[in-house]
Amino acid sequence: MQGVIRLLVWCVLCAGLPVLLMRGERTKKGVPAALHSTIAQEVIDVKKTIAELQAARPEYIGIGNSMLYTRLGKTPGAMNTLTGRKFFFIIKNGSSSAAWYLTLKNVVAASGVHPRLVFFFIRDNDLTSPFFRTAGDYAVYLNSLRGPQEPVLDDLLHAPPAKQGVVGRLSERLNGPGGLYSFPAWDEKIPRHLIDMAMDMGSAGAPKTEMRSSLSARFAIEHLRGDMAADLPAPGSGDGYAPDSYNDLNGNYVDSEKRSFLPAMMQVAEKHGLKLLFFRVKRRPDASGNVTDEPPELRPYAQHLQHWIEERGGLFHDESYDPTIPREAYRDGDHIGEEHMDWYRKYFWQRMSSVFP
Repeated sequence: MQGVIRLLVWCVLCAGLPVLLMRGERTKKGVPAALHSTIAQEVIDVKKTIAELQAARPEYIGIGNSMLYTRLGKTPGAMNTLTGRKFFFIIKNGSSSAAWYLTLKNVVAASGVHPRLVFFFIRDNDLTSPFFRTAGDYAVYLNSLRGPQEPVLDDLLHAPPAKQGVVGRLSERLNGPGGLYSFPAWDEKIPRHLIDMAMDMGSAGAPKTEMRSSLSARFAIEHLRGDMAADLPAPGSGDGYAPDSYNDLNGNYVDSEKRSFLPAMMQVAEKHGLKLLFFRVKRRPDASGNVTDEPPELRPYAQHLQHWIEERGGLFHDESYDPTIPREAYRDGDHIGEEHMDWYRKYFWQRMSSVFP
């Protein structure tokens, strides 16, 4: 009897997997799904995120990628406790300036919330490299952030989206939010239950807690990460912890902001009464705590960028050349190690508390 039950469960699993995969394919084609405060979602539910933002009414909103969440955390709880202030994070792993612009315009500004400050964690010259991480899977996330009209995005990327055909509109009616075959309450429950059943069948009696811990360790960020290509050590680096390859998509640093999303971001901020801070993080330093192998153009570029932003009412902070951030604080690439994040949060707040309004 037990064997029959196991066979039936296995059949259910086999039948359920294609359905889950098909839902994943629909998601890749731009059907919005809830963010649920996770890092690796392919799309963002803009309406839900706006509702969460309006309910939270934060004083400070952080927008960024792994440079943010490997420093301040995946959720703002630790920063709230440390500072006694209310933070809110909008994080997308691997996101760049196009996504940050749309997040500012279509989420933060559209929410009507007026925080004291909106801050962005940036690296090198990615803020003024508009094409960086806008194709492939990154385009899926961008599409989920789009409004009805995005002239700035379309003009800079030279790639206006194709018009949605009859099939696309029908799919949205059936599978989109509130559609006939949309069951958002089960989006998380079904995969979780299927995973539990699979673990029961294949764990050889091992406790689920132990299995989950083992799986979490196996798929940790250093083993498998969506933006791994951005953080691979340089060839021949020896210890495997050299700084990442620099973003050279925009080699002309002079007046580079004019060909970026930055002017549009500043216009959104001015229109909606938002104060912006751009926080440039330090790359993984050498043993002496210094960043030694960056292109020589980057330092004057950062100085020019700071002047341009501050001249228009924004704030800019560059920690790149701060020797007090030690090499030992880094885990891989330019990510701060989890065991040093408490230290970094205190460091960050000590440096920025006088800057934050």
